[in-house]
Amino acid sequence: MTTLANDLREGLKEAIAHTKGDITLPTRSVDPLPAEAILHIRKSVSKNRKDFERRFGIPAETLRGWETGLRVPDQTARVFLRVIEKTPEEVEKAVMGG
Repeated sequence: MTTLANDLREGLKEAIAHTKGDITLPTRSVDPLPAEAILHIRKSVSKNRKDFERRFGIPAETLRGWETGLRVPDQTARVFLRVIEKTPEEVEKAVMGG
């Protein structure tokens, strides 16, 4: 059996044990971002949704859904939005490949 297969098997065993309450695994959760906070982040770093899309690679339609509350960003998107909020210029450079 390959190393990958063994790692997957062990990971599944841990997940099952965690679900049953037999072990505790380290976790980290990111606070939810309400629609108003997403709107505030976007307005603080860009003129409009299309500009935000150009700078950071998040589609304008996705952003519209988050800002209106029709969609909820997943944990990875929430982290990315927080990083954009704190360091927009650096994120833009990274997204642009610079």
